[in-house]
Amino acid sequence: MSLALEVCQEGSETLLHGEFGTYPPKGTRYALSLTWTELHIQRLVPKPDSDHRTVVRLVDVAGCHTLRSHTLADRSAYFCVYAYPLKKRKVAVGAGRARQRTARTFQVDSAESFADNQAIAEKWAAAIKCLVLGIVISSETEIAPSLLPRARRLLLLLNPFGGKGNALQWCQTHILPMITEADISFNLIQTERQNHARELVQSISLAEWDGIVAISGDGLLYEVINGLLERPDWEEAIKMPIGILPCGSGNALAGAINYSAGYEQVLGQELLTNCTLMLCHGAVTPMDLVSISTLSGSRFFSFLSVAWGFVSDVDIESEKYRHMGAARFTMGTVVRLASLNTYRGRLSYLPAPDGVAHRPILRSITMSANGSLPFQRMPLHRTVSDMGLCEKRHAFSVQGAEPPEDPTPSPSSPPSSSFQPSSFNFEALHEELVADGKGPRLANPTMVAPNMSSARCVRGPPDHFLAPLDQPVPKSWVTVEDDFVLVLAIYQTHLSADLVAVPFACFDDGSIHLCYIKAGISRAALIRLFLAMEKGTQFEQECPYLINVPVRAFRLEPLTRKGILTVDGERVEYGPIQGEIHRSVASLITGIHKTKITTF
Repeated sequence: MSLALEVCQEGSETLLHGEFGTYPPKGTRYALSLTWTELHIQRLVPKPDSDHRTVVRLVDVAGCHTLRSHTLADRSAYFCVYAYPLKKRKVAVGAGRARQRTARTFQVDSAESFADNQAIAEKWAAAIKCLVLGIVISSETEIAPSLLPRARRLLLLLNPFGGKGNALQWCQTHILPMITEADISFNLIQTERQNHARELVQSISLAEWDGIVAISGDGLLYEVINGLLERPDWEEAIKMPIGILPCGSGNALAGAINYSAGYEQVLGQELLTNCTLMLCHGAVTPMDLVSISTLSGSRFFSFLSVAWGFVSDVDIESEKYRHMGAARFTMGTVVRLASLNTYRGRLSYLPAPDGVAHRPILRSITMSANGSLPFQRMPLHRTVSDMGLCEKRHAFSVQGAEPPEDPTPSPSSPPSSSFQPSSFNFEALHEELVADGKGPRLANPTMVAPNMSSARCVRGPPDHFLAPLDQPVPKSWVTVEDDFVLVLAIYQTHLSADLVAVPFACFDDGSIHLCYIKAGISRAALIRLFLAMEKGTQFEQECPYLINVPVRAFRLEPLTRKGILTVDGERVEYGPIQGEIHRSVASLITGIHKTKITTF
């Protein structure tokens, strides 16, 4: 049935409008209206007592699939919308909201033939997918599946030892179902040792992939970035979109992505769900990298921070508490505060233009998006396919996975329980509806064995502001020699998922935010600063010992004989170290579309 266009809210153009049934059929009919930002669902039959409508925000939608019935006589077509809206928690586990998975399936039956109904279902699915991916459409657009890009192909690298060691379990229960709902093809590789990911990305054929995603903490992404920059074709390789799905301890970059999207601060599985949903949306943001040089001649690249003093001490000394997950840093902070150290050092920097100092102001699974294994499995460094992903789904799925026993509720029925599917598999879910068989297929990925005998080659963008470490810094630089509690050169908002170190930082602002705390600060004042970092309000405390300066390059020369230096949370050689910002070198998958069609 074709209905006239209407406006669902002020300033929001209706792109599509229609009347549909539900699955399973219960005689219920709904009017659906799709705008640039929302899907409005209003019950028509039985007639409701009020004008209440369900509103699904498209920022909460992972994907949309078309379906058909097993029964050949059924001329109806179906489309299912997978969403993860924020809802009030059902149990008393703290204030706030959590994402809960819902799957709403609608029956298209207005036409006389299945082909015509299928065309309508595909039109709605294509429109929803376009809006989720940030493809601009209007009521004048001829909406068809051809508007959509081909299914993305992602290389997922999983560190099974990150955080509490539950990355593989979370991948099965949270990540794989959601990205399959988003029509994303993937190859999942479980790393086996340090620098395994670094070696892999040096050798893969990048043309086979649309992105590389680290399922771990920040350390694995550090390996990916430096592996890309060590390739002979590094200038093209570093343009490969990279992403992170937080399954580690610190998860600073994931916290920064979540913060930039405007979501409330969350940890653990809730942060993972947010980041996976943003990965499904696919938008890419430029990201700065910092070249790091040490006295031994090593040169590598950092995306997060360089730390010396209190922060690096806590980071490394808390390794013994890794089984505690993110709580290890709290324990390490308490221990370090009990024996607070100061460090003598010389800090030099080149201020950023117009910068103002802020004082207290291997296992492998290869799968296509239709839930099958269409290509030959290639040897990937002793990889094993052992997660039960080789069974072809044959019920109630389209190019994706839907957990068993999911009721696919209608809009008027109670929402699904919190997103906690027991496992990711391809067993039969329902015997009535099946995929329409038009899912994208991924060509055979090829892997080239890395040359383990070759020495690591330093590549990447050249430095323009750094003098060799055995020479003085340029006269235009500022130098501070003092006793420090900590020195932190950071280029993201977050130091960890729950610590906002520089709330005004951006992924590509072209600045290193040089923060340092001078000796003399009391333990009580230091605790207050770290507590304020949970909300990013530390610069409002007007602490005279805390300084933040935006810089383009820096050099740190420790004058204390013993200490710990870390880069992106990883320990490096102790001694003089320097860095320079390189703007917008990398491409980070954030899911944040810069083109805002309308505001909420």
